Amino acid sequence: MPGKRYFPAKKNRKAWTLEKEIHALFIKVVKERRKSGYEKDLWQMVLEGAENSNLSQDEIDQFIVDNCKNVYLAAHQVTAAGAVWCLMLLASNIEWQTRVRAEVLQVCGGRTPDANMLSKMKQLTMVLQETLRLYSGLMLSMKALKDIKIGGVHIYKVVNIWIMVATLHSDPEIWGPDALNFNPERFANGIAGACKLPHSYSRFGFGPRLCVGQHLAMVELKTLISPILSNFSFTLSPKYVHSPILRVAIKPEHGVNLLIKKLFAVCALGE
Repeated sequence: MPGKRYFPAKKNRKAWTLEKEIHALFIKVVKERRKSGYEKDLWQMVLEGAENSNLSQDEIDQFIVDNCKNVYLAAHQVTAAGAVWCLMLLASNIEWQTRVRAEVLQVCGGRTPDANMLSKMKQLTMVLQETLRLYSGLMLSMKALKDIKIGGVHIYKVVNIWIMVATLHSDPEIWGPDALNFNPERFANGIAGACKLPHSYSRFGFGPRLCVGQHLAMVELKTLISPILSNFSFTLSPKYVHSPILRVAIKPEHGVNLLIKKLFAVCALGE
């Protein structure tokens, strides 16, 4: 029912209370940072971007809090969920698991992966991009900070614009007839070569609102997945039930059950 989130129901009251607590915590961190002095980092960029705008103080605070949520909450959840789905897909597609493992072993040679090694893992990058395409967040939301007109459509200030990412990522006209299938090969020539419209791959947004943590997320995922592939082989357990649900990111409702086998020869290589 439209507007039900504004009703003072028990669930909504709890959400409002948590929202106020989170808002207060982030504002406290911001105040402490301002007192600590200038330091050129992501925090400073967010603060300067907000304070150099034409927003009111309340709008500045909300802008900062929203960006903090993206960094501290969304980024953590998306990376964790992406790793789980990647393992599930590799467990379901042994050929790709074997291909990526061979690449990781060749690049790392039993050593702990560093930044240079991670940049050479093309097969793993393709798998991760395909994973994030298939199991992306359902929507992106952008709020109009002023009245604007896009393609003849008037959008008023504070109106939220919702972009259905899941629809973009599964459209056969954009990705081809196998849009719903796991096929990392489509990313062999990067995102630009994977689909007809590169902006259709919106896992991290696009344009000036591109997620600032996209490269960090990919590094984290590669750092986590590569040693697992080096040391273990895995398949899906018969107990696994495929049940994606939407939270901050799309997660498996009942987890992902894997049957794991240690690769002793590989472990010896790394000793």
